[in-house]
Amino acid sequence: MSLSLLKTIKYLITLTLLGVFIFFLGRYKDQLVIVREISIAQFGVIFFLVVLSVTLNGSKLNQLTRFFSLKLSAREWFGLSSITTTLNNIFFKAGSLAASNYLKRKHDFSYMSFLGSLGADQLILFFMSGGLGCVISFYLMTVTVNDFHWVALAYLFLVLVLFLAIQFAPRFKRQNHKALDALIRAVDALSRILKDRRLFLTLCAHNIALIVLTSLRFFVACKVLHLEVPLVHCFLFTTVMIFVSALPLFQSDIGTREIAVGLLSELAGTGFNEGLLATTLDRVFVFFLTLFFTLYFKNLLVPSPSQVDKT
Repeated sequence: MSLSLLKTIKYLITLTLLGVFIFFLGRYKDQLVIVREISIAQFGVIFFLVVLSVTLNGSKLNQLTRFFSLKLSAREWFGLSSITTTLNNIFFKAGSLAASNYLKRKHDFSYMSFLGSLGADQLILFFMSGGLGCVISFYLMTVTVNDFHWVALAYLFLVLVLFLAIQFAPRFKRQNHKALDALIRAVDALSRILKDRRLFLTLCAHNIALIVLTSLRFFVACKVLHLEVPLVHCFLFTTVMIFVSALPLFQSDIGTREIAVGLLSELAGTGFNEGLLATTLDRVFVFFLTLFFTLYFKNLLVPSPSQVDKT
């Protein structure tokens, strides 16, 4: 299959998912009007949860760069975390690319080291999410009449694959080829991180905390919309959102995340529109709150004229 055909298929999938998302958003727009009734307490809780999530993501970045002997200031890791979250909500991994560019420009931090760090963190996050999703799915099989065993088996399969990927992360010898050597450096960085017990456990703790915070944020979004969604379902939906965010779609996971959660919500007995609307509202809160921080730390994204002159 040619590269141009693959790109065409990718764009068609992107447009289809966006179209479906916009259709359902228009269909249920009246229910989103309830957001105007949000209380100060609810907004305060969401704001607090978003700030904590950005802080944890920034702390992860700091831990990963320290592994390569680069210590970031609190301003840098919090600002880069805000920028990454905001831009990743628009285009696929755009925020991660911006962060890697800053680290390369400011600290000469290798792109391949960043790629390896990102890969290791994502593997651990997926493994944590898969494990939690597996446990919740099997639990829901015992308490609901819905046919949920395929979801449970899918999570179990993902957990096994991710466990093997973490357990047997490969290392390769350098070759006399520039592009291939760059890829090998990224894989080696990933392997080294996964084999460092202290860093591995630190990343596990950060990612477990992030899953909890995201689930609580989703639960509060449901309360804002007056939706009765069990907290255990919010944890399950969070695991799905994490996996969907890895899909390489041009528009990031806009629409895809909402539809995926809506479908799982329907299967879990909560309802399609409940899942779609709560996910949409959660995205809006996260985007605009992190956008505020991104604008404050914009000089990390675009260097000031004085910084450009120095270079």
